[in-house]
Amino acid sequence: MKQHINKAIIATALVLTGTLGCNKKLNVFDENNPTTLSYFKTASELQNGVNAIYSTLRSGELVGREWFFTHDMRGGEAASGGPQLEAPRAELLSQPSPAPSNAVMSNVWSGCYQMINRANLVLDKAPAITDNTALRDRVVGETKFLRGWAYFELVAQWGDVPMYTQPVASSTDFKGKSPAADIYALIISDLTAAAEALPESYGPSDNGRATKGAANSLLGKVLMQKGDYDAAKTALLKVYGKYTLAPNYQWNFDGDIKDDNNAAVASGHEFNSESIFEVVFVDKGDNNFNWGYNGEGSTSPLSTVRNQEYGITWGNVIPSNQFLNEFEANDPRYKFTIFEEGDTILKSGPGTPLKLTADMMNIAASTRNGSTKKRFFRKYNIYDYVNSGFHPGGINQRVIRYADILLLLAECEAEVGTPAQAASYINEVRSRPGVNMPPVTLASKNDALKAVMHERTVELGAEELASFDILRWRKKGYFPSIIPERVPGQVDLFPIPAIETSTNPLIK
Repeated sequence: MKQHINKAIIATALVLTGTLGCNKKLNVFDENNPTTLSYFKTASELQNGVNAIYSTLRSGELVGREWFFTHDMRGGEAASGGPQLEAPRAELLSQPSPAPSNAVMSNVWSGCYQMINRANLVLDKAPAITDNTALRDRVVGETKFLRGWAYFELVAQWGDVPMYTQPVASSTDFKGKSPAADIYALIISDLTAAAEALPESYGPSDNGRATKGAANSLLGKVLMQKGDYDAAKTALLKVYGKYTLAPNYQWNFDGDIKDDNNAAVASGHEFNSESIFEVVFVDKGDNNFNWGYNGEGSTSPLSTVRNQEYGITWGNVIPSNQFLNEFEANDPRYKFTIFEEGDTILKSGPGTPLKLTADMMNIAASTRNGSTKKRFFRKYNIYDYVNSGFHPGGINQRVIRYADILLLLAECEAEVGTPAQAASYINEVRSRPGVNMPPVTLASKNDALKAVMHERTVELGAEELASFDILRWRKKGYFPSIIPERVPGQVDLFPIPAIETSTNPLIK
């Protein structure tokens, strides 16, 4: 079921402002308008603080919209759906490096630093809270996980960035750039501490919170990006066997099963056995996407517009020819991942099945194995609204799932020269229920790496992972020694956004 962490989100002003309101005669707190000085006195209030970090995570600046563009536009899996693709997103897709003024890139930067500042406030207040130390310590673990996630997005995409470990106290409290090595050290420290503090799981009312498995998974991913494969393997093995692949591949990308009143039922596909960390969204109608981008709307919970961007209503993004041609001819994941002309969509609610025709698809055509037709991403799509107007989605974003961990372990084994063990992990994914692809046999490091690269593409395509994969493999010199360059000419690191350089005197 979904809802959970939505119900205790607190307003941005509460988390970010610290000015004490008083006059010359009455030095008292206004209980109806708490500040950071008057709030955070109990573990429950501290939990509200971490809820506000989750709120920013799912905002339009991050997972609700712009985050998936910064990854998918640079991962080789996406192409423009046509002239309707807005200029900042098209620039990410078509240019080696975006301009410092790029709005998509700038939003992700701002969203990450808002998460970090909120996290720093929670961590600053936590030591003084003693009424419920078990809850306090768990909240600290969640907070360090979320701060680690935000800093990983920044260091992997920008390199040297400002590092804040205390809440910003004034408008002139600037930091210059810290070396990427220092940022990675902080992330590893945060995630190690988070893994120790967090539980293995939660009850249904707290689904969506970070767990021990999520912290160890992200730690392994960070260590791999840093190039420490031995340490990454150690972290990832702490996750191995704790999850299982979902019995249906498509369950990783659809929403909860609904009853006749459009209410989610307990047997939904979200938070399934494969899900390690997902960001909660809820379909509440046509008007609940927060275009203010701050994560807190006038109503809660909130939705995402991913289905609009990658579907055929807006049609901004379609699968690239390169991505389409990566699938083996008989791989059932192709049809789980892509819809194309001639396919029939079975709606989840009442109504007749919809057969897709070219004239109903507001998108450019693509070519696979010489066949040119219109295609769009099936993952995270809402079939009931595929041929209608604006309807933001409520499907949770699976940020980390178990198949990703299996393939990262395969990559670790390939790197340390044990291709047979790499094949074993790959074959766990290939033999998953409903896929049942033939097993691979690997005898060399290069063969193992090539198999990992293929499997990560077809299993994890359009899941905001390929851009980091490309950065990691390019750094190792695997383009074109093992496979052709995925995104020729692309610059590895983003420029520091103009919104930062124009206001921060310590960064030029």
